[in-house]
Amino acid sequence: MRIAAIVLAAAIWATQAGAQTRPATIDDAAWLAGRWVGEGLGGQIEETWAPPVAGQMVGHFRLVRNGAPAIYEVSLMDVANGALRMRVKHFNPEFVGWEEKDAWHAFEGGAVSSAQIRFDDLTLHHPAPDELTITLNIGYASGVREETLRLRRAPL
Repeated sequence: MRIAAIVLAAAIWATQAGAQTRPATIDDAAWLAGRWVGEGLGGQIEETWAPPVAGQMVGHFRLVRNGAPAIYEVSLMDVANGALRMRVKHFNPEFVGWEEKDAWHAFEGGAVSSAQIRFDDLTLHHPAPDELTITLNIGYASGVREETLRLRRAPL
């Protein structure tokens, strides 16, 4: 009986491990498509993602503080080396880029589950159909700080 329990436990572990290590596809992020609004970073935030097309999703982000734009981002999500990857370009309110012309900030190695995408410094968590929580580490002059953005699905 003990050997059967060990074999069963090993089979369950192998099945779970296999599910965790399968290569990601852009369809793993399809739940993100749509418009999301909420609060965070000291202002009102909006993030919008287009549905997957040709292995990619494109999105944009806007932060408004005191009624004025503070930051814009344009994002591209795809798959690299079997994991989701998100590349982001930041812009100031005059639409001047922060990164050099051919550069971007990359979030690599996105591990997926039905309710979240987890990168090293960024997690997109989908606890309910109309809720999105974004947790990210941001470098400030005083050091790195974890920020949490809470959004809800909104009409386009």
